[in-house]
Amino acid sequence: MDRQQIFQLLKQPCIRLLQVTANLSQKPGARNELTQALFDLLTTLRSVTSRPGALDARLAEYAFVPISQVLRISRQVPVRALELCLECISTLLSAGWGGGLEPALSGQLLILFTFLAKPSSAENGITATSEELQSLALKCMSELMTQVSCTKQGQQAITATANIPALGEAVLVMLESLTDSNSNNVKLQAVHAVKAMIDAMADDDALASFLPRIVSSITKVLTPSSSNRPGFRVVEQGLHVLASLLIRLLSDIKTKDLPENAPNKGSQDDTKVLRSTAWLHATTSQIKIALASVFKLRDHDKPEVRQALLSLCLCIIQDCRTSLSLCVSMATETIINLAGHEGSGDSIEGQLKRLLSVDQKLSDLLREILHGWIVALPRLMQSKDDHSRRRIIQQISISLRLFEEDPTVLDERLADGLREGVSAVFADAKGLGEMKENTSIAITDRTLTLSSTKSSSFSPLSLQFKGQDDMMAEFRILIQELARSSSALSVAQRLTQSVGLGTVETRLASLWLSINLIKDTATSNPSIDDFLDFGTPNPREELLDDLYSHSLTLLNQRNMGTETSWHFSALALETVALQAKRHRVDFRPELSEVLYPVLHHLGSSNTALREHALTCLNIVGEATGYSNAGELVVENVDYDPEAYVVSNALDILALMCEHAGDFMRTRIEDSWHLVKKVYQCTKQHENRNKASTKTKFSSTLKINAIETGMQRLSMRPQQTMSIERPELYVNAPSRMIWSSLVGLLCSIAKYVTIREERFEDTMNMLDPVLARSDVREALECANADAVWLRLYKKSQRGGSDETGMKKSQMVMGKLPVGKPHWNFAKV
Repeated sequence: MDRQQIFQLLKQPCIRLLQVTANLSQKPGARNELTQALFDLLTTLRSVTSRPGALDARLAEYAFVPISQVLRISRQVPVRALELCLECISTLLSAGWGGGLEPALSGQLLILFTFLAKPSSAENGITATSEELQSLALKCMSELMTQVSCTKQGQQAITATANIPALGEAVLVMLESLTDSNSNNVKLQAVHAVKAMIDAMADDDALASFLPRIVSSITKVLTPSSSNRPGFRVVEQGLHVLASLLIRLLSDIKTKDLPENAPNKGSQDDTKVLRSTAWLHATTSQIKIALASVFKLRDHDKPEVRQALLSLCLCIIQDCRTSLSLCVSMATETIINLAGHEGSGDSIEGQLKRLLSVDQKLSDLLREILHGWIVALPRLMQSKDDHSRRRIIQQISISLRLFEEDPTVLDERLADGLREGVSAVFADAKGLGEMKENTSIAITDRTLTLSSTKSSSFSPLSLQFKGQDDMMAEFRILIQELARSSSALSVAQRLTQSVGLGTVETRLASLWLSINLIKDTATSNPSIDDFLDFGTPNPREELLDDLYSHSLTLLNQRNMGTETSWHFSALALETVALQAKRHRVDFRPELSEVLYPVLHHLGSSNTALREHALTCLNIVGEATGYSNAGELVVENVDYDPEAYVVSNALDILALMCEHAGDFMRTRIEDSWHLVKKVYQCTKQHENRNKASTKTKFSSTLKINAIETGMQRLSMRPQQTMSIERPELYVNAPSRMIWSSLVGLLCSIAKYVTIREERFEDTMNMLDPVLARSDVREALECANADAVWLRLYKKSQRGGSDETGMKKSQMVMGKLPVGKPHWNFAKV
């Protein structure tokens, strides 16, 4: 279609519109005819402009002439006619006005659009207004600014001194429409107009003069607590406008060369702000206040809004890192919260991971902030602000997830911070109250019918208040994220080393963290060592062995004086179940040591502990190949009565030796082979137990000695820690037999005269406990010289007995005296 054909298409509706406009005051029905004529012209314009480049400047001016005549008599025409006029102009502007929009005409159009966009225009010049009219006027403003910005001449004209008042009035109307209108469509067109205006203004100083009002208005719209809540599209575009404005005026590139002080302004520059360093400092403090309100949108339910907020935060961190340094920390925290938004269907976390992999500065900044959060964790966990406590846990958790492939972000501070944070929650629990009692009846019934229960997961330890349970749930998520990191085992090792050190809350925190971290590491971050045996130690298995040894000690403690004992026992039961899952059927030999303490806790008066014991039995039974907990108990119950029988028999023999003396000599000689058989049985079980225990970290073995040596330097009272580390456990069946056997041998040596070879056998059997004072004193009654010599040889070899005594700790006992005329050399 050539130019002449387009002219012929436009000619008829344009002439028709001119005729109707001229006769408007003479015909009663002309108002309807005017509306129809405008509609016909709009239809023709849309048909013509559907072909790119079909409309030139002269044709656009030709079509605008009849429209301008209608606008001259705007007081007489209906509001619908004004709306159609603006739609026609919008069509011309979107088509580029043929590339010939004069600066003078653009200034007049801006004044016209500003007038029609005002809600008060109906009182000052036109018959009526409508939200549609205001929306179209703002849309025309946006298109006008877009058209003006296409040429350098247009950009200069819009900020010319003569046009600044009109531009200022237009910006004011845009912002008032954005903040005060109840129509989302008006708000959306207003924010588009502001964005186009920012892009059209080439003079940064001129744009800076509008900065405070624009930021204030956009902040008012974006503040979530605003009573006039905008639609999410308005919020999304408002965030984009704010980011565009910050990059334009406050980016590091734009502000690096600003003068210290603003130069003296001439009369021609009265409408502009001359930017300087002083202006920048004053502006950034106000921007920080505004952004603090805007960043509350991080929990917005629309992913489009969160994505726009992410762009704003990245703009601050990447483009305005120096100029808006006061806001970088807030922006980073907001990014972390955006990445961890629950149920988000967007890819913010993936975007951040990719961005961190290519932007080393951003990665270093986030790592530095993460380190600050880790350091601050113990302090914040001691505060009473639950929101702040949960927030920092979430921030650390999400940061660890973002850096899950980077092993350099973690250090020992994280282990210390976690321990102190969790212990602070336990300390707030004021006694670590029992779990809810509303399930006590069901729990009791289940403990009485082992074969019918299938509870295979442990209930979390419940604290006194729901807020504390929520806090522990957040820590649980943090542990799961930490488990995915390659540094998880180093943190777990540090925590495991401290399970027996510190206050009750600290020890409980270390145990809880260690168990959950090792458990999650096995599922979230399995290593090739879990599937193939290369003959080298597996660090995770070594840590679990340490916890298992400590847990069995806890399970066999009978001192229930403290209110928190059941929490330690419950966590120890979880460790036993975890070890059983690891070894599966190979765990069956351990049942002789484990089953009795687990069954013992089934009789606890604490319903929560009974629940844990029952769940532990179910897990162990399933892991070791039994059909249910009942079968597990029935198949292994024989060992406990046998242990009691043997133990009691040995105790009775010891009493008989004590009271009958040498009367028992021949009876002991006749049954000596039975005594050695009992010893061999306990020795075989001890060797099997040692073989199943992996090599422990050297730091773990020495940690008690370090603690003992540092007690005098500590300002806080320390619990006296025993350095005894028995391989078997206090009241387990084999330990019961072993303890009774030691007692019998001591009674024999003390009260019964036996042959030298029998005494040598006794020395060999009691060698692991020879340094114990009661054992040594009993044997010295029979042959003090032999006892002294055995202890001396052990000290020279540098060996240690099962009490953990080293060469420096070995007590030599009495020197041999012999006959009065013997003179022993002093050693």
